[in-house]
Amino acid sequence: MYICAHTFKQYITMSYQQIQHNRPIATLFKWYLDKKSGKVSDARKEIQKRFDYLDWKDQKRIALAFLQSGKSDREWIYGKVYRQWDDVYFEPVKTLWEKYHEFTCAWSIIQHFPIEYVKENAEKLEEVNGYYHLCQRLAEDPLYPIDKNKLTGKEYLLVMLNTHREVSVTEAKDTFFESLHKFCLSEPEYFFRVHQKGRGYAFSVTDIDYMNSLLYIIQLLELNNLYEELNTWNQNVLSSMYYSEEFKALEKMVVDDNTYNQRRLAIGLRFFYSALDDKYKKTEDEEIINKLKGKDDQVMNKQIWYKSDLPEFTSEQDPRVLNEMIAQSPALAKLVSAFDLSSDHKIDSEELPF
Repeated sequence: MYICAHTFKQYITMSYQQIQHNRPIATLFKWYLDKKSGKVSDARKEIQKRFDYLDWKDQKRIALAFLQSGKSDREWIYGKVYRQWDDVYFEPVKTLWEKYHEFTCAWSIIQHFPIEYVKENAEKLEEVNGYYHLCQRLAEDPLYPIDKNKLTGKEYLLVMLNTHREVSVTEAKDTFFESLHKFCLSEPEYFFRVHQKGRGYAFSVTDIDYMNSLLYIIQLLELNNLYEELNTWNQNVLSSMYYSEEFKALEKMVVDDNTYNQRRLAIGLRFFYSALDDKYKKTEDEEIINKLKGKDDQVMNKQIWYKSDLPEFTSEQDPRVLNEMIAQSPALAKLVSAFDLSSDHKIDSEELPF
């Protein structure tokens, strides 16, 4: 490509913005420690931005300084300390935990502190951080009795998987269907992935992220026969829904995507509930289902068109319609004249321009 001398001179003399050099981390650290410097805020932002790329020695110095600072700085560094644990953090973290009992501080206590200390603080750790993560640590002891009532089905199976405990087929199956039972009695919301599917697809258990995760964990537990059994059960219910009158009626409706997906979800959940074994159903279910169906009916009572309600257009149309349109539109009249599309003119296929 030829560039004239004048253009080249302009190109090489173009002004550009100089990139600012990074300040030494030691300077930023000094500013951060000097609360009277007036540069604490700027130093903090720059340190936080560069922290993950610093030398390990500098990271430890900064972490210890942040642990001795205000709440927002402590909460920011707790996550770094948890993931980059070193015994140098033990005493300051222990002191902070016993003084403040902060949520993110509890992560390091549960994960990195001696098991005896965790047991001594178990009640407060559970109160602050919940039972699940605490249980994961305590269950490393094979004799520790897991309180299943404090865990969701997914959490329970994960604890059993991560602590290498055996789960019976019956227990895993019950966990799966008890969890599905709860979803069947919930309002159809977008915690399901079914809205990512196009129209015409039925609703599957795997469209519920939580249930899909349970299937995956059951596979990781090497309960392969149960995994296949649950997949077959899911396919059978999905098939029943797809060929049902309810789903066929939905396909004939001309509604917006939101209404369509809500209706599809509601139908799917009812089909899965009907397919549940009686042992997973409860006496109060009927009342809840009736309420959900009432809300579903309210959604469907909006203005809905069925394809059968739409006017049918046939090839033989009243010629007066075209004549009226020609009379009202000079542009259309000109077009019709140009192509000789008057209503009394029969068009042969050979006359078509395609």
